[in-house]
Amino acid sequence: MNATACRLGCIAALLLCGTVHAVAAADKVNVGLGGSSVDTAFYLARDKGYFKDENIDVNFIVFAAGAQQIAPLGTGELEVGSGAASVGLYNAIARGVGLRIVADKGHTEPGNGYQSLVVRKALIDSGQFKSLADLKGKRMGIAAEGVTTLSYVNEAAKAGGIAFDDVTLAYLPMPDQVTAMKNGAIDASILPEPPATLITDAGIGVRFMNSDQFYPYGQVTMVFYGEKFLHDNPELALRFMRAYLRGIRAYNDGLKGGKVRPDATEVVETISKYFKMPPALVTEMYAPAVDPDGMVQTKSIAKDLEFFRARGWVKQPIDLNTVIDTSIAQKAAADLGQYQRKN
Repeated sequence: MNATACRLGCIAALLLCGTVHAVAAADKVNVGLGGSSVDTAFYLARDKGYFKDENIDVNFIVFAAGAQQIAPLGTGELEVGSGAASVGLYNAIARGVGLRIVADKGHTEPGNGYQSLVVRKALIDSGQFKSLADLKGKRMGIAAEGVTTLSYVNEAAKAGGIAFDDVTLAYLPMPDQVTAMKNGAIDASILPEPPATLITDAGIGVRFMNSDQFYPYGQVTMVFYGEKFLHDNPELALRFMRAYLRGIRAYNDGLKGGKVRPDATEVVETISKYFKMPPALVTEMYAPAVDPDGMVQTKSIAKDLEFFRARGWVKQPIDLNTVIDTSIAQKAAADLGQYQRKN
């Protein structure tokens, strides 16, 4: 082999080694998701290459229930999780499980209902249900004990001038609530999307009121960091947040009037692909509001916790100042600059 060929061979080898090294250096982050359309910003961030831009290899793991994420977040098996702040979450924090609320994943605000009070159609048609006060004595479907929806029921009851205990609770998995409402086993439910739209389109229930009307700026779901991830890998935690916020902003670009615009092709296709929805349903249902800077609704979180404690479901005092940490989101938002919606 002559000298020139040898040099070329060495250069090729070095380039190959550099390429292998770059791939191997990507930081893997395990992310817990809930498997519903409120996960859209994560998928957009991955598919649009935002995580790749931050040299992150994301591994999405879909959990059947948010409570299943708590233990692996505490042990570090999951770096990032997402879901609602339930009774189980706060009791785990009281036991010393290390996790933090770090960013918004979905909330309600005027025009972005996302969750709706759906009432059995027969009750509406017969005139038996005319106002929130008519929740008294009605059977309300609830997906599980200790979920944030219970605080929404409390807010709806207060808005109707009745007490939380005036409503009869029926604990049923969400898919079973459709059948239960159809056969009259439950009278109402506070449903997220797309179940709220599906049950109304089927003529089983009526969307009586979106939750932003009786509980505006309610924090529905949020992003969690495991304490180990947050403190041991702050630079990686920041890079992850930058990519995620870019995903949120890409999602927000596709919204108008609280729904996904039909011409927002990327957002429509992402939701349709990953959550098995026809595009027509994607643009018909209400979309959750997600803050482009990742900021959470702290008053709502405090209100829900206060309700849980008042009911005796969370017995230990919880200092939310030690639970909510949006400093990483603030840094990431500063790096990205002010969000300007693209039309």
